Amino acid sequence: MRLPLATRYTDYDTKGHVNNAIYLTYFEMARAHAWRDVLGMPDEPSFILAEATVRYVSAAMIGEALEIEMRTGEIRNKAWVWEYVIRCTDDGRTVAEGKTVQVWFDYAVRKSVAIPEEMRAALAAIG
Repeated sequence: MRLPLATRYTDYDTKGHVNNAIYLTYFEMARAHAWRDVLGMPDEPSFILAEATVRYVSAAMIGEALEIEMRTGEIRNKAWVWEYVIRCTDDGRTVAEGKTVQVWFDYAVRKSVAIPEEMRAALAAIG
């Protein structure tokens, strides 16, 4: 799944590049798009975020067009990994890479539960 990223003025720091903390927001934007628009799920997700990592590769500067690619990595019993690559579309260089681990969660009983089979298939299709 690919998604263009519209950078905002507030994304940039005083050096004119995207601040390192913003990349987690970009990952979140991709997750929200996948959840609602690709998987067709309700606005309230059935998962919690358990882990997030970012590897910074090159600086994204003001005015550069960015794109995020997201795919499903490992699918476990109660959790799955989404992997991200952010690229500058002007020259194709990688700006950042990362991953998040989501845990399927039953908010009624406040505990993690096994991912339903139909959701496992849907997650596997994101790539």
